[in-house]
Amino acid sequence: MNRNPSELRLDPSLLDNLVAQIAIIDSEGKVLKTNSSWDTFGDNTSHIARTSEGKNYFNSLQRAIEYGNDYALKLLLGFKKVINGTKESFTLSYPDQNKDNTFWFKQTIRPCQDKQQYLIINEDVSASVGKEHRQKLHQSRYQIQFEQSLDGILITDTDGKIIDANPAACKILGRNHTELINCTRKDIVDVSDPKYQQALSQREKSGEYQLETTFLHKDGSAIPVEISSRAYRTPLGKVRAIVSFKDISQRKKIESDLVRNKHFIESILDSIPGAFFVLNSDREFVRWNKNMTTNLGYTDDELKHTDALEFVIDNERPKTRQGLEKCLAGEELTLETRALNKNDEVRDYYISAKRFIEDGNKYIVGAALDMTTEKRIKRENQQTQRMQQQLFDNAPVGITIVDADNNVQSINKSFEEIFNYSEEEVLQKPINELVIPDHKKIEAQAVSQATFDGETLKIKSVRSTKDGKEVPVLIGSVPVSHEGEIIAIYGLYVDISQQQEYQNKIEEALKEKETLLAELHHRVKNNLALINSLLELQVYDSDDPEFNKQLQDIKNRILTISSIHETLYKNGKFNSIPFQNFIDEFISDNNIQQKHGNKTINLKTDIGSTRLNIDQSIPCGLLLNEVLSLLSEFSDDTNDSTDISIRLREYGKQVHLIIDGYDIVSDPEQLKHKDSLHNLLINPLTKQLDGQILWPNNSSSYQKFELIFTKQNGNGPARNWLPQTT
Repeated sequence: MNRNPSELRLDPSLLDNLVAQIAIIDSEGKVLKTNSSWDTFGDNTSHIARTSEGKNYFNSLQRAIEYGNDYALKLLLGFKKVINGTKESFTLSYPDQNKDNTFWFKQTIRPCQDKQQYLIINEDVSASVGKEHRQKLHQSRYQIQFEQSLDGILITDTDGKIIDANPAACKILGRNHTELINCTRKDIVDVSDPKYQQALSQREKSGEYQLETTFLHKDGSAIPVEISSRAYRTPLGKVRAIVSFKDISQRKKIESDLVRNKHFIESILDSIPGAFFVLNSDREFVRWNKNMTTNLGYTDDELKHTDALEFVIDNERPKTRQGLEKCLAGEELTLETRALNKNDEVRDYYISAKRFIEDGNKYIVGAALDMTTEKRIKRENQQTQRMQQQLFDNAPVGITIVDADNNVQSINKSFEEIFNYSEEEVLQKPINELVIPDHKKIEAQAVSQATFDGETLKIKSVRSTKDGKEVPVLIGSVPVSHEGEIIAIYGLYVDISQQQEYQNKIEEALKEKETLLAELHHRVKNNLALINSLLELQVYDSDDPEFNKQLQDIKNRILTISSIHETLYKNGKFNSIPFQNFIDEFISDNNIQQKHGNKTINLKTDIGSTRLNIDQSIPCGLLLNEVLSLLSEFSDDTNDSTDISIRLREYGKQVHLIIDGYDIVSDPEQLKHKDSLHNLLINPLTKQLDGQILWPNNSSSYQKFELIFTKQNGNGPARNWLPQTT
């Protein structure tokens, strides 16, 4: 049998078994009946208190309203509408809490029993409302994040069509929202990029990917981006993808700047003129430049975390270890040490280093300059200086060094021996006041001035000792320059006292020998003159023309030799003869050559200043005599007189003796091949001079005899001991 719900009588035991909180009130709000759930919920801490039986529920709502609870106001107004009959029932979900938890209730109000009483049902809907609330909150938060995110966010479908885009995505890609949702992935990314294709494949397998690539701006420029994408399904089961990306242009620029700065710093470190290094507190290498590997010859792997002392030679390790320990303690390090490279070569290094602290750890940063070459040069220079000092001190010549004011800075032992001064007596004193005689003051000042002007001089002079004794010396004056400025003079003194004495004796002996030689030549000339006179008497006594001619030829040869000795005697120099003087003497004595029968022979000479030594003068003079004698025999009888020119010319070292004229002989060819003593003598005399003779040509009236030979300075046994005269 069906009954009206308003007529139902509520069984108390039934009400208490219900989970819902139930109360019955009248139209004035007085609570008539409650179940156990209503009674046991909450206490005075509830925002909307559960009024116990006999009390007014509307008062509880009124108190909540006074505390600002809008839900209590809505419940009270809902009650009024049901009581007034404007609504059959009223339902409202509202939050409430007790001292431990917060709840959501759905309160339903409806009339019962002829609308004189009203049923209140409070259902705990915390679970469903909380889920809905959290979902709304999540959606709200997501929407806020989507809208406010600084990263670009795109929602795409499986074909890459853009469904939604946040403001950051629009800003980064330079497109508005409408333009973006009309784009696909190929409009903003190079879909043919293998890396991008691989990322899409990865998302299909794992549901997500991360990638660095470039997006295309609306203006066509490339934007480096970092992408994170995740696939998901909508409540309707459709697959979507969230593509979150950020513009990393600034980061890329910073990274590029960092890389560039890193390369710049490495370039600086590599260009440091030496090895740069960083050691940790255990003296292990943690950083170095290329020069470090170049100098030591070790690879980067061999240097890494290696104790620096392992490269230092044994006897240098204690000093180097102590220096590094002091540096770690805070002192600056400057150290010279020696190390072995990979080829077991010992190298000299100058190390400067400081300590720095990073993240509480101590490090040593330093530079090591390879000083091996400089050390070697220094040692060599020191050795050279010692050798030069020993050479200076022990040189067999006196040496002094004077400054720009001519004050003595140093002297050697030989200087002390020559001038009898000790070093203490001459230091910082003017050299010209110590060893210069009065009559040589002007000369000494001129030598000093010329040397300070940059000249190197060598003179022979005299200087005086400490006792005033004059000493003949050879003096060398050498300027010492530095950066283009003369700063000092080396003075070198060679005592030639003994040599001068020897030279004086030699000169006296030479004078005696010259006197003897002059007398010898004069006596030879006189003896030849005596022989010539005897021949002259023989000619005078003989009536045989042919015999007389032969005697005359002999006499002419003797006169030629006599002329050479006469020239030597008159010249006073025995190593060379002025050939002009010989020719003059030869023509003067050789009168027979100037007349042949009734024919006159005119001799003209042009010899110049040519001088010949005695070894060449005699054969040259004899050859001239033979040629002239031969010409006189074959002279052209059709002429009353014949002009013959005798010339001597020098061309470099070649001497040309020329005998020429017009129509001197009638038959030059017969002259050349005549079987006579003259021709027999001409050839050996020419060979003796190591020369050649040119005979005249038959086809011309101009006839020239030319003797050509090389001039010598004198090769006789005594020539090297005689002064040479050109």
